[in-house]
Amino acid sequence: MFSFRRKFSVFFTALFLLPVFYATSEEPEVEDSLQSSEIETPSFFTFKNFNAIVFLKDILDDKYPFRIDFGAEPHRHGSMVFGSLCYDWNSVFASSLRGEYDHYITSENNGANVSTTEVHSINLIPFPIVLFFGNSDLRAKSLFTEIDVGVFIQGSRTSYDIGAYTEYDSDDYGGSGILFSRLNSDSTYGMIGPAFNISFKVPIVKYISLTTESFFVPAYFLYYDSNYLLTNYILDEVYPYDFSTNGFDLSSPYLKQTIALDFFRYIRLKAQITYQHINMRQGNFIDNLDVRYSSHTLTVRYGGELLHPPKTRKKSSHMWGGLYYELSWEKVYSGSTTTNESSGKWILCFGT
Repeated sequence: MFSFRRKFSVFFTALFLLPVFYATSEEPEVEDSLQSSEIETPSFFTFKNFNAIVFLKDILDDKYPFRIDFGAEPHRHGSMVFGSLCYDWNSVFASSLRGEYDHYITSENNGANVSTTEVHSINLIPFPIVLFFGNSDLRAKSLFTEIDVGVFIQGSRTSYDIGAYTEYDSDDYGGSGILFSRLNSDSTYGMIGPAFNISFKVPIVKYISLTTESFFVPAYFLYYDSNYLLTNYILDEVYPYDFSTNGFDLSSPYLKQTIALDFFRYIRLKAQITYQHINMRQGNFIDNLDVRYSSHTLTVRYGGELLHPPKTRKKSSHMWGGLYYELSWEKVYSGSTTTNESSGKWILCFGT
């Protein structure tokens, strides 16, 4: 799965960058010396006196028809990296690709058992249609709107390993005693569905502006494949049992709402609410069958950012760093069992 995702990302990156090299390789016609100086082909594309630092600075200053953003969110058990690439076909139409990769490992030892969970996940959101409405100049006093239409693609792989000593009293094992049980599971998930994003940027008063962004996936198809292996060790004997479940399902929805207030162009207060609902089936090893599984996750994040203002309202900032507090609630229905979990944590995030 992840090999396909990497190829998909490379393909779209090449697709967006190819027109840049093609378009800029032609010498533009000019009417006078002033116009010529304004649209002179950058030295990067002529490969003369190329300076990587200057080229990177020009990208961040939006001097090319494409924009890039990237950042990282380290956390206690791993880290997440993310980025986006946008190419302007003209002043009102563009295409973009967003993506993020997360990896973390958690361990737990409560005295009765020891468990380890490792998760790899990747999100890709290509937006072939990006429309801009309004004046993108930072000094503009009017509403600026962006509408994105694309595809939401998510994949993840979860490996779970737990071991515990338990007492047994069964004729299957020749009487009573203590056994060591180890459960290994490997689960792969893939999701795909239509994605929409709408953002509004509204100046309120001088040096204060409001930004709202609504991202939503109305429905998505989910593929899952889970394999379980339970091994009991009794003296010199080994008793393995395996079980697997896989299939397709339909889930709905995935929503993310972001609200931000910018003060003096360098300070931002930000709040974000995310909700996701997942339907699928999960293995029940004890009964040797799979049961209906439904997860509802609500996440609230709020905090502040220090940022360096961009050159255009098409971009949120050049460089930024933020500190947030995040609250998460998850309710899971698995067969006839219902569980509730909640957590809270501080998050440090930075990007450009």
